[in-house]
Amino acid sequence: MKRGQIPLIIAVALDMTGFGMIIPDIQTRAERYLIAESWNLPPFITNGVIIGIILSSMFIIQFFVSPIWGAKSDNLGRKNVFVACTLLSAVSMGVYALATTSMLLFLSRILAGFGGANVAVAQAGVADASDGDSRTAALGRLSAAQSGGLIAGPFLGGMVAQFWGSEWVGWIAMSLSLIGAISVWVWGEFATTAKVGTRKRFGFGPLVKEFPNLLPLVILAGSAWFALSTLEGTFGRLLKAVWGYGEFEFGILFGFESVVGLCVQGLILAWLVKIFREKQLLWGGFLLQGIGLAMTPFVPNMLGLFAASLFFAFGMSVANPTVNGLCSKSVSEERQGEVFGVIQSARSVGFMLGPLIGGALFDHWNAMPYLFAGGICLLVAFFAPLALPKQEESTVAG
Repeated sequence: MKRGQIPLIIAVALDMTGFGMIIPDIQTRAERYLIAESWNLPPFITNGVIIGIILSSMFIIQFFVSPIWGAKSDNLGRKNVFVACTLLSAVSMGVYALATTSMLLFLSRILAGFGGANVAVAQAGVADASDGDSRTAALGRLSAAQSGGLIAGPFLGGMVAQFWGSEWVGWIAMSLSLIGAISVWVWGEFATTAKVGTRKRFGFGPLVKEFPNLLPLVILAGSAWFALSTLEGTFGRLLKAVWGYGEFEFGILFGFESVVGLCVQGLILAWLVKIFREKQLLWGGFLLQGIGLAMTPFVPNMLGLFAASLFFAFGMSVANPTVNGLCSKSVSEERQGEVFGVIQSARSVGFMLGPLIGGALFDHWNAMPYLFAGGICLLVAFFAPLALPKQEESTVAG
């Protein structure tokens, strides 16, 4: 890893820690405000529906703005756009700290959506500084920084909310994002890339038309994130309904998956890409995800849940950086910011639709979302090698 990339890695970890701090607090805080506000709404618009809208609003905004920010980073420079997005993320946390109504929580999530493209810009910056043979491993290290933030964030947020109050969750998260933005602005170094002088049409359609190998890869990435998002909002319910577990066990399993992701992406992936071809990494990664998800509702105890989580987390930690690396190598060097913005938009689509479908399936049968998500991952594992560009099939993963 180049020394100038260290501030970028740290900034991503800090911002994701702030993002993770919100997770254990926002749902109960929003519910508390909604009960006090007593809106006069139709009976089918419950507090749960409104909370769902608040949570999904960030991903809706990301869907529209991530390709724009990515394309702007191709033109205006990675550092400028990354710092701007991270500052917007910090502002969103400040609004969260000051929020006294559900509408202000909603506003904080919208602002977070506008700033959420900083990860896509960071991915583009890492791709700029690495060649084809090291790009997947480099993106894996960045993913490890995200996983590290998601390990620390929920634990820290829960502790802060319990002992200091919800507003301090926002203030501390804002401080972490500000530290990251300042460190990148002062010490961060990005590879010099040719800026796009005459701005081509950007977005999913024009990019895929110019680089047709990208389409199946984005579909793979979007399908996997959609499968994962169908479980959002159901895992805690599953733990309680099947085994009688609560928030403590949820936190242990969530932290375990994050630790697995951190170890795989930070340590093991660089070794795996030297041994296996990309189509083998994709096949194995998605296969492990599918097995882990499908077995989850049927294991007998916590030990079985750890085993299912290990399969899932290991597979996801291999597949995601591999897909990102392939997408990066499928477009020209001056369009890296744009392609990672498009990938993040595909992720956002999954997180907009998945929770609604997963919740409906869970109400029908609590195992159904997991069988559904596992089945999607198994299908993706089957089709993943077919989506690999022909010229990449004979090369070692990068």
